[in-house]
Amino acid sequence: MEWWLLSMLCLGGLVMIFLEVFIPSGGLLAISALLCIGYSIWELYLQGYTIVAALCAVLTIAWCVFLFKFWLHKVGLNTDLAESDSIGDDVKMSKDMIGQRGLVMTDLRPAGIALIAGKRLDVVALQGYIDKGDSIVVIKSDGNRIVVKKSNEQETTD
Repeated sequence: MEWWLLSMLCLGGLVMIFLEVFIPSGGLLAISALLCIGYSIWELYLQGYTIVAALCAVLTIAWCVFLFKFWLHKVGLNTDLAESDSIGDDVKMSKDMIGQRGLVMTDLRPAGIALIAGKRLDVVALQGYIDKGDSIVVIKSDGNRIVVKKSNEQETTD
């Protein structure tokens, strides 16, 4: 087989890798691409075209790195909504509640409802059960999850 045909086979494999990023094929395109690229590089090496084989291998590695970086940039792994305008008022308010005291409206086993700053909120006990009527303090807030613990003091804020 001619060296340029094997080079085209390698380029065809690179195109299939590109398509694998956008077309869900269950890995079929990726496997086909790896077989095409591997076969073309192997045949080029066996036929004595080691420079072309090395060039195809380097091009394949560079292409895969480029596609991986492109995919990470497009998909993005930043899921932090701290700076987002789409955060609801309840989530913003819950961050300001750390340290506030309240009164348990239902038994916390470990989740339930508490009255904090005059509002009925869903809360989660840090550990164990907290009985209805007990005083609590907010110790942590993760988004819409408010974590409380039993307070030693019996004063509450309404």
